[in-house]
Formats: sequence, C-alpha cells, structure tokens
Amino acid sequence: MPRPIQTDMLRRLFRRLCLLGALLVCLPLLSGLPPLGADEPVVRDEAVLARQATMRQAKATLGVLMDMIAQRRRFDRPTARAAQADLVDVLDTLPERFSEPHMDRHSRARSLIWQDWGQFSALAQAAARAARDLRPNTLPALRRSLPDLMATCLACHRRYRRER
Repeated sequence: MPRPIQTDMLRRLFRRLCLLGALLVCLPLLSGLPPLGADEPVVRDEAVLARQATMRQAKATLGVLMDMIAQRRRFDRPTARAAQADLVDVLDTLPERFSEPHMDRHSRARSLIWQDWGQFSALAQAAARAARDLRPNTLPALRRSLPDLMATCLACHRRYRRER
C-alpha cells in the first residue's frame, strides 16, 4: 500500500501533467495561429500568391545584406554578391508579376498600381537599377549603396501597398 506522501506526490504530478497538456492544446489558440485543420489558404489567387512569394524573396535577400551592414552577420563578399544577383533577378520580374490586375481581398496591392502603371513601372525599374548599382565587394561600399535601394523600395511601398 502506497504511503500518503507518495500518493500526494502522484496527485501533484498528475495535475501538472494535465495542466501541461491543456497548455499545449491551447497554445496555438493563444498564439494566434490558425486552428488545426484550417486547410483553406488566406490568399486564393495564384497570381497574387506568386507576387507575394516574389516580394518575400526580395525581403529575405535584402535582410541578408541589411544584417551584414548592421553587423548582425559577418560580411562575406561571395554571399553579398549572390544576394545582389538574387535581388536583381527578383526585381527584374516585378513589372511582369504585376502586369495583370489580379486581386484578392487579402492582397496588399492597391489598384492604383494599374491606374498609374507608368509610374509604378518606373519605380520597379528604379529598384532593379538600384540593385544592379549595389556594391557588395566591401562592407563600406555596401553601406554606401544599400540605402538607395531601400529608398526606392520604400517609395513604391508607400504609394502602392495598403497598410495591414
């Protein structure tokens, strides 16, 4: 027959395990994640999904360079050059990605893009040109050239992207 102290310890352990299990079940709900079984994508339009993937790729690649200039990541010339090449490739496709006015209620693209196509296209070309003009050979050169690219990206986003 177990002693009362052992029984009390087992009860406390059982309660803790139940509490931990309940926390693990509720954690996705508390963190704002979609519930399990939410298999429906937020954005349904394939062209909008492709645009968003392009923009995410540009953001991730730009993040590599920004981490280098902020010294959160060690400067590495081959990595910086590869990031520049990726940015040029991605930014060259922007006019193509936005050429048709595909819309989705969850898209952040404003319809002004297609109403003012000439200005949008010019800003997209300026961003691609700024990416080509990046100087990834040294950290000081990258620090001097990256702000121009960031300014062109921000100018376009301020005008043509909706707030969340």
